[in-house]
Amino acid sequence: MKGMQAHLELLCGQIAECERMQKAAKSQLQRNVFATLLARYRAIAVELEEAIAKMPPPNTFRDRTKQARQAAKEYGDDQRKLAKKLRRKMN
Repeated sequence: MKGMQAHLELLCGQIAECERMQKAAKSQLQRNVFATLLARYRAIAVELEEAIAKMPPPNTFRDRTKQARQAAKEYGDDQRKLAKKLRRKMN
């Protein structure tokens, strides 16, 4: 997610630079080119912001892994207890 955030910041810088260059452009053709670039950069920035918003918080995966390990440990403990009971009954 840090990489996506860094890319978004870079993109925002490019948008600001494009706006500056569009205002400084001497011909209508140059202004149109920068307007097209701005529209594309802004669309990409919106998509990137939406993707970042959908990302789970950084610790979510670690928490899930920790929960899975705990569940597996409990399951293993239950299996050992059950096996112990069965051995006692069979003896």
